[in-house]
Amino acid sequence: MSNEHGNLIKSPKQLIIVVFACFFVPLIIILLLMVFVNNGKRGESTATTEQLIKPVAQLNIQDAAPAAK
Repeated sequence: MSNEHGNLIKSPKQLIIVVFACFFVPLIIILLLMVFVNNGKRGESTATTEQLIKPVAQLNIQDAAPAAK
């Protein structure tokens, strides 16, 4: 059987470069996508943090005396 294609990685230096590229290239792409998505949300929202975490309802506790009949 002939070896027409051969190996793409011919030295340990090339192997190390390929391993780092396979790790860092997807990581950089993911980080760039996170920045892109985060910037899109930041520009549209004008709500402050206090508005985002405000309570939905308030409980008003009044005097616990029974109602007059």
